[in-house]
Amino acid sequence: MKNKIINGLLQLVGIMAIGAVVGYSVGKIAGDTLSRGETPNIIFLLLAGVLAFILHIIVHEAGHLFFGLLSGYKFISFRVFDFKIIKDENGKLKIRFERLAGTGGQCLMKAPEYVEGKFKYKLYLLGGVIFNIVFSIVFWLILPSYYTLLFALIGFALAFLNLIPMGFNDGMTFYHANKDETTRFVLYLQLEYVYYQSIGKNLLIEKPEIVEKINSLEIINTNYLTDALEFIKLEGLEYFFEFDALYNEARKLYIERDDLLPVYKIELMALLVKLMSLVNPEDELLEELMNDKTLLARLKQKNPQTKNILATYEYGVKLNDEKALDLIADARKLKNKAPNLYVQSLEMKYCDYLENKILK
Repeated sequence: MKNKIINGLLQLVGIMAIGAVVGYSVGKIAGDTLSRGETPNIIFLLLAGVLAFILHIIVHEAGHLFFGLLSGYKFISFRVFDFKIIKDENGKLKIRFERLAGTGGQCLMKAPEYVEGKFKYKLYLLGGVIFNIVFSIVFWLILPSYYTLLFALIGFALAFLNLIPMGFNDGMTFYHANKDETTRFVLYLQLEYVYYQSIGKNLLIEKPEIVEKINSLEIINTNYLTDALEFIKLEGLEYFFEFDALYNEARKLYIERDDLLPVYKIELMALLVKLMSLVNPEDELLEELMNDKTLLARLKQKNPQTKNILATYEYGVKLNDEKALDLIADARKLKNKAPNLYVQSLEMKYCDYLENKILK
């Protein structure tokens, strides 16, 4: 805890120092140019700031897309806030709406085949920052004004916030990937896993040799990238509906790894509510989880995963079969709200599984 506080303070000091340097430099460079123009309307300036922020998120994700394609990656999806463009199983682009807590946007791509020592990750990870900086400078140089200055300042701010390693931003991912080959391989596995999910498949099932590689990995630098392997393993058990083993492994991970990223921990808690309700409704941890404010907020999401969790809770804990069946019906109606084809298929199978248990 002490180290987290110190790291947080150092990051804050670093951001303030960079902000001060950038602010002073911009003032010196742009001062004379702006003094010759008209003072902008404050309302227009505020609106321009909001628009600039949205545009820079688009620019940032476009940077990942551009440099990913340049590095041999293939497009999977492009999301800005809740608006998402995906490529379906037939290669056609579709529009959908999806929320992912903690991110303003996300560009997912299939990585080129992994070759030890030659995995191309740098441009893909830093592409967003590069685009933010380049577009900021270009817009200012082409049409210097208060509005383009604001656009540039917001672009530089987002670039630095993503570049300075903190949380699970681009800079932190680059930092971890740059440390050792194992972490780079894990990054590749994650991208590959997401790709297979986007076409409705599970990487561990399609490429069973990957399982042996994952189990033989010697993790030296534990981080949120390597932590993702734990969830990939859990999803392997979930694929076969091995709920007893899944319950034991998920509970063990929750108890032993208090340092998981918040977004990981919340999803693990949600999974545990379903598993405990199904396998061990008497587990004393269940009541604690159901009183957690962050989990309760997560359980308000309208998607098939959440409805199935609540349906299992009603069935296993509240013993309310009628309400459970209603929630299963809701899950089926929300089928297209699943994040990808794999989750969509898995949740529909679980609907059938739970419904059959209730109606027996």
